[in-house]
Amino acid sequence: MRARKWWEIVGVALLVGAFMAGTKPPPAPPLILRTQAHHIPKVIALTFDDGPSPKYTQAILSLLTRYHAHATFFVLGTEVAQWPNVAKDIVKQGSVVAFHGYHHVNYFHIGVGGVTQDLERLKALLKKEKIPTVPFYRPPYGNSNQALVKAMSRRGYTVTLWSIDTRDWAMPGTSFITKKVLANAAPGSIVLMHDSGGNRTETVQALAAILPVLKSEGYQLVTLPQYVKDLGLKAPPKLPLPATPAGSPSKHKAAGPVI
Repeated sequence: MRARKWWEIVGVALLVGAFMAGTKPPPAPPLILRTQAHHIPKVIALTFDDGPSPKYTQAILSLLTRYHAHATFFVLGTEVAQWPNVAKDIVKQGSVVAFHGYHHVNYFHIGVGGVTQDLERLKALLKKEKIPTVPFYRPPYGNSNQALVKAMSRRGYTVTLWSIDTRDWAMPGTSFITKKVLANAAPGSIVLMHDSGGNRTETVQALAAILPVLKSEGYQLVTLPQYVKDLGLKAPPKLPLPATPAGSPSKHKAAGPVI
């Protein structure tokens, strides 16, 4: 049994490498979040970007169902346009569909206006296909700052980053992905994985190894709306997720990324 950590180092990678371009992301300093164990429910939010995919998303949904788990899928419009029924299957399974954009845009290149336009196009597509959604937005590459957080908050979206980056986009190996999650999992973790954008066989295989271990340790794998509720976070929070759970010392409140 791996040692339990009651503090969590939240590595907010502001410039996550563009797997679309096949580049390696530059390192970013971690944001340290200290919490007390008895204040935090044992919940973890699994999140998947860039889908849906008829092959990998369906395999992931099957695993989630097997282990009575749920996740949040940040979808792209280009993929939903091809596979709308797969996006609907996400909802049928009990997981949720959230927003990644119509295209895999770079906020630092197109600004708030460009992101908003791209997001509205995805929103219109999901509405047309009658796919229920939840108001969480993950900016591609993790590119974000307070201007984007505030702009999205005004539109009712919560900008959502992560605390565990599996780097599965780089196909580092099933063992690497599995160990990265299990070595860093803690109450309140948000895990970043991908269900499209390339060969995600390693991701599926790693998930098959991760889920039974987390479940055996008493973790609940929940959607982001449930995560916000269980951790007593204000929705939408003024800061991007992950945020400090209710009951944590205020002096350790996460400040969010500043660029």
